[in-house]
Amino acid sequence: MRVVAIEEHHVIPELSGSLQLDQLPPAMRNRLRATVDERLADMDATGIDQQVLSAVMPVPEMLPAETAKPLAAKANEQLRRMVEDHPDRFAAFATLPVTAPDAAAAELERAVGELGFVGAMISGTIGARFLDDPLFTPILETAARLDVPIYLHPAPPPQPVADAYYTGFSDPINQILATGGYGWHYEASLHALRMILGGVFDRLPGLKLILGHLGEGIPFHLSRIEDTLPPAISGLPKPIGDYLREHFWITTSGYFHDGPFRLTREAFGDDRLIFSVDYPFADNRRARDWFDRLDLDPEAREKIAHGTVDELLRLR
Repeated sequence: MRVVAIEEHHVIPELSGSLQLDQLPPAMRNRLRATVDERLADMDATGIDQQVLSAVMPVPEMLPAETAKPLAAKANEQLRRMVEDHPDRFAAFATLPVTAPDAAAAELERAVGELGFVGAMISGTIGARFLDDPLFTPILETAARLDVPIYLHPAPPPQPVADAYYTGFSDPINQILATGGYGWHYEASLHALRMILGGVFDRLPGLKLILGHLGEGIPFHLSRIEDTLPPAISGLPKPIGDYLREHFWITTSGYFHDGPFRLTREAFGDDRLIFSVDYPFADNRRARDWFDRLDLDPEAREKIAHGTVDELLRLR
């Protein structure tokens, strides 16, 4: 069975100076520093046929435009080389200089049209703004026109939010609580909801989004969201769940537990679920062993392993 994983990160070595790798567990640190050959060997050993790569680097969502533009281009060129060297094993999401929306739209156009990328990844808020802000319309319009998805990934919160919500403990507890331990999953789900409530998908009905981490908590809260924000209050023409099931795809990245998976499957259906690992922050073996143990019929397993994402990203 072909297996594709799409939230799979690559550290850009010359751009990794701000990453505090020494605070990470040794196994994760080793994966982050793995060579391309070591990455491929890990994929081979665990039955991952293809990864869709995204760059780990200083977050361009937090950088001034004049800094973000060359960094994004440099990251995309490195990913392009990896894909060209191993076209059957890698594809890539573009990094965009989102603090300069027109430049970001142009870079997305270049990445898809010239470099052969399959979409883009945007991490967190941009200068404390969410993507429902009209400022970012050029980026979203370009993604919709090119028919490529945006992977909406979390990021560390803006400093005022971190100061208000995620302090009072010693590091690394503060940092983990603000990010992968809790905070950024709810920031990402809020981001998705704001885009729906802001009418983004009514204006751009072809726009496609991907959420990782089994939907960033949305499956658990969806019934409550729909109860409290029905169309009569939201002013939207459809229930919020309809937008989620029509415009969003959900990956398993970093969440290898049966209960949350069953809940996400119930909320979104098999056609919207995509296997992912979150490598190198998560382990390929753990993800693959969990996926293989899931109680799935062969058709559903094939869809989640590769069928849906092959169609979404036109991988084959």
